Amino acid sequence: MATLFTSELEEGMVTLTDTYSNSGKLIVPKDTVLTKSIIQMLSGNDVVFVDISDIVEPIVESQENDLSSALDTEKIKEKPQYKKFVHRYEKSISEMGDHLNDIVYKNAPIDVDMMLQNTMTTMKALNDSPLSIFTMLSTMKNYDDSTFNHSLNVALICNIFADWLNLSEDDKKLITACGLFHDVGKLLIPDAILKKPGRLTKDEFDIIKTHPVKGYQLLQKNKLDPHIQYAALMHHEKCDGSGYPIGLKGNQIDWCAQIVTIADIYEAMTAKRVYRGPISPFKVINMFEEDGLKKYNPKYLLTFLEHVVNSYMNCKVRLSNGEEGDIVFINKVRLSKPMVKTKNNFIDLSKQTDINIDSIL
Repeated sequence: MATLFTSELEEGMVTLTDTYSNSGKLIVPKDTVLTKSIIQMLSGNDVVFVDISDIVEPIVESQENDLSSALDTEKIKEKPQYKKFVHRYEKSISEMGDHLNDIVYKNAPIDVDMMLQNTMTTMKALNDSPLSIFTMLSTMKNYDDSTFNHSLNVALICNIFADWLNLSEDDKKLITACGLFHDVGKLLIPDAILKKPGRLTKDEFDIIKTHPVKGYQLLQKNKLDPHIQYAALMHHEKCDGSGYPIGLKGNQIDWCAQIVTIADIYEAMTAKRVYRGPISPFKVINMFEEDGLKKYNPKYLLTFLEHVVNSYMNCKVRLSNGEEGDIVFINKVRLSKPMVKTKNNFIDLSKQTDINIDSIL
């Protein structure tokens, strides 16, 4: 460990402890790899000393620029890691789609192990890449929004969510399977309704709302693990009782279903749909912050949001005022309002309440 003057800091050094401003506000969390932007921010906040780890991360001159453009879609699509992931993803979608169709239309037995193996192979292709799952899925946002794609995406998110929650390997496999099968009931809903580009009528929405029960009945008939059945039945339930199809509250909702619900909503809102484009992750996070603690289990929700936001550290964003910049600090009190470094200054979105993050670039 070393305690250094801010003027002595170098790119690539790693903070050992949380660093606070003179007013007591956390400005740089521990284990942060320092970049030129972060060092400038520390100086701008009159921070005199910073505790630095003995372990210094190697950093090349272009790393900051690479990080700031990490979500530049065209650049990412040229990366071999992305191409490898897409190849594996498309293969999984094809095999998963064939199997689910056989289950629904040919009464074939459900092969959970095969479906899980497919998902884990896709996850391995993701883990072999330095790009995060949210970077990958965001880059693929123009893919078909079919039930197959959505279910695989939710399963992948559930898999990494399980790691964030420190679940056992068995529970990790279970929650991944819950993500895979949570929306299986939608395969029993007419495509004309599922893929309708305009607003649904009340009758059409009532039909959509039957998919949890249809999925539960299908999985129950195949004698799948009860948690997988309940994830299909309860993934639209809310802790305050405002969900459907039963209107369950709190711990009446299966714990696996509570986790799948968060992953399901996040994926659905940030993905492209036939009736709208993708919503910015930070707008979705803001929606969760505004009323999510009433509707979802805080233990799961807060863990999820914090890790998702951290995955966008150093990414380039476009603000609602038209400016572009890089996320340089995450506000743990208001996760949807990070600090952004633009060309000319730093913008603390928790204070500039009239400015929001419109999109990830």
